[in-house]
Amino acid sequence: MTRTKYSPPEWHPDEVAFLQHQNVITEQSPLGAAERVKERWIHNTLREVFLTSNGYVLKRYTHYPGRKDYRKVWSREHNALVRLPDLPVPKSLGFVKVAHQPGTTSVLHLRTMLEGAPVQWSPNGDMQRLARLLSAFHKHRVVTLDPQQENFIRLDQSTGELGFIDLGRARVFGGTTPLMLVNVGKELARLSIEGGLSPEQFQLFLSHYQNEADLTPFQQRVVKASLRYWLKRQARKLKKKQSKQRG
Repeated sequence: MTRTKYSPPEWHPDEVAFLQHQNVITEQSPLGAAERVKERWIHNTLREVFLTSNGYVLKRYTHYPGRKDYRKVWSREHNALVRLPDLPVPKSLGFVKVAHQPGTTSVLHLRTMLEGAPVQWSPNGDMQRLARLLSAFHKHRVVTLDPQQENFIRLDQSTGELGFIDLGRARVFGGTTPLMLVNVGKELARLSIEGGLSPEQFQLFLSHYQNEADLTPFQQRVVKASLRYWLKRQARKLKKKQSKQRG
């Protein structure tokens, strides 16, 4: 799927009205001045991200004929963010769906911009901050499932406070169920693999997480079993990939 086949649609009047209602579009910050910072095609779906000069992030998902990507990323992110109103994450202002023409629709998700700097993990102090942040999400029954290092930001250089900026893969649960705990284990495994932590840092994080999470012994066992499973699964994938490369 390339832009030679489809081009991004013009802004729909309903999208414009939605942004006007939220006071995103003003004379000082017109829609045409929004900067497109990302463009990605996935299975006949165009994902675009725009930044406005007055502190908003516009995530637009345009679906073309033959679409195969049915994940409602905007819904996942919105539902997660509204669960975390007092935590260091963006604020979701909702989304709107429009039809451009038969077979072509868009969903525009609006959220605020969370300012901060890229994270370079400190050897010790950040592991407790990281454990405190993720455990706070989990206490609100939100699992991000995307703890890449680039999704964490440094909100304050003096205090070291951390924030999290992308919950497009997040899942929200009605309670601390076994299914949620399995997903927590999956998240921790992904943090180990994609979070930019050394093995020593990850082990230190785990010790802090255990203290912060307030899980029962049974719940801890479920999380640990899930963590081991996902780490072993990733190791098998890596071994298989290396075997193919050698072959």
